[in-house]
Amino acid sequence: METNFSLIERLVWKYAGERVMAEYRFHPAREWRFDFAIPERHVAIEVEGGAFIGGRHVRTDGYLRDMEKYNEAAAAGWLVLRVLPSELLSTATLRLIVRACNKKERQLSQAASLKP
Repeated sequence: METNFSLIERLVWKYAGERVMAEYRFHPAREWRFDFAIPERHVAIEVEGGAFIGGRHVRTDGYLRDMEKYNEAAAAGWLVLRVLPSELLSTATLRLIVRACNKKERQLSQAASLKP
């Protein structure tokens, strides 16, 4: 998967102009990490492996832990995109990442304009 890290970084930089960080720790008190994150926009990409073979993300304990992680991320202002490993480098996922970055940029700009 190391090859995907550098390729997703290059693709997001090329099409969204944003820097991607792998294994990004987003929570100050927990050890939670996003598979990939664009910290400047608070956009995260989680690769949900094992979805069709009973992997950790679909077993009860893993599913509940993921729910806690994603809810905490949302409460902290993160937009979390969830994709399968086979979808990570797809055109559809790249478009989704670009749209998410653009949306978060607009939200951050609006919030900044409201500050006194």
